[in-house]
Amino acid sequence: MNCPKCGFEMGRNRRYCDQCGADTVVAMRLYRLSNRYYNEGLARAQVRDLSGAVLMLKKSLENNKRNIEARNLLGLVYYEMGEPVLALSEWIISKHFVPENNQADYFINKVQSNPAKLDAVNQTVKKYNQALAYAKQGSDDLAMLQLRKAISINPGYIRALQLLALLYMKNEEYEKAKRCLVRAQKTDVANTTTLSYLAEIDRVLNPDGAPVRAERKEEAVSYQPASSGITYREDKPNYIAFITFFAGILIGIAVLYWLVVPTVRSDVKAEYAAQERDYGAEIASYTTQVSVLENEKKDLADKLADAKLQAERLQEEVDAAMSGEFDVAGYEQAVLVLMEYPELEAKVKKAESDKKPNSVLDDLIAYGEKLRASENGATLRKKTGERYTEIFNEVAKRVKEYGYDYGHDLYNDKKYAEAIPYLLAVYQMGGTDADTMYFLARSYQRSGDEENARAYFQTLVRQYPNSERAEMAHQCMDGLE
Repeated sequence: MNCPKCGFEMGRNRRYCDQCGADTVVAMRLYRLSNRYYNEGLARAQVRDLSGAVLMLKKSLENNKRNIEARNLLGLVYYEMGEPVLALSEWIISKHFVPENNQADYFINKVQSNPAKLDAVNQTVKKYNQALAYAKQGSDDLAMLQLRKAISINPGYIRALQLLALLYMKNEEYEKAKRCLVRAQKTDVANTTTLSYLAEIDRVLNPDGAPVRAERKEEAVSYQPASSGITYREDKPNYIAFITFFAGILIGIAVLYWLVVPTVRSDVKAEYAAQERDYGAEIASYTTQVSVLENEKKDLADKLADAKLQAERLQEEVDAAMSGEFDVAGYEQAVLVLMEYPELEAKVKKAESDKKPNSVLDDLIAYGEKLRASENGATLRKKTGERYTEIFNEVAKRVKEYGYDYGHDLYNDKKYAEAIPYLLAVYQMGGTDADTMYFLARSYQRSGDEENARAYFQTLVRQYPNSERAEMAHQCMDGLE
């Protein structure tokens, strides 16, 4: 025994450490208790009560984490239960405490020396995890297919057998579930989960509480006194026994053909159908990936084409600059106009959030005038391309929306001269609809500017000849001098 404080190796039944003088009574009790739990775990493991062995060995390690024998045995139990990851973890911890002359080295090398088996165990764990995911999604067929594959690789994988039995119970296939649980019980005879599942199956199959298999009644034996006379009779061949024997064979073959074979065929068909669905899902996944890659390829091709077009435009500008045709001042002025937009956009968004868009309407109209200016517009369209179009459309949209509403309100308030600038700005920014032109012409008419009124009435009639506003325009023009 080693001193728990300084690690000095002490003699047996020594209360105090000879080196540091520490009291070791409590430590000795913990060590003895750890050894007792280890012995109990070993006894349970020998009778294949693996769950009970795990419980006892964990208690042993709780009292003495350096109990190497208990930790190595716990790793062996985990490995037998189909949990190689937990087993390797225990053996690696054991090797950390005792690096030399440790049996854990043999176990680790035994596992790692067979890469094929290690890979098979890894595949088993992956299939179990995949089956668990399928089960949570409600895909019982795919989950059972993965579990059957996992069990075929590792027949003693208890958790896979229990999950497969649970899925069979969910689908009311209690006999198959019971077979899985019996296999799991051969590995771990006292596993509480296995026993609870078996109890539930017995309860479902036999709800009345009577034993599932009826006990055979003892055949009544009666004795009759022999007759006093002795008679002799020659034995004859018992043809009935032969006929009954062969009839039983024929009946058994018929039952096998009509009952067992269809069941086996249906199971095989179901398994193949599940595999087909699995492969179909994989094919669909690959098809989706191919489609995504094709779309990405198309997007890259479009970007490449745009880049080539932009390069051509830049080359044209470079050529123009080299030949002296490039208007540097116009370009700088155009860029300055576009640089004003972010500040204006911030003001507009704030006004919209405050529900006061009319407060920035004059700024929008003024900026629209800059964009429409012939000396800047041509340069902007030529040099800045899509950005100019994008900004112009955003400004025009807001001017048409807010300007028309505000101008129409002024018109209704009989403020015709004040309404004209807003309605005219809407018209100039692309608001060439019948309503805008009508109220603009009426505002000019009622302000006394008959020339402009007539011009817009005529434009309205020419563009919308069959509209109601056109008829109203005709009536208004008849009243003009």
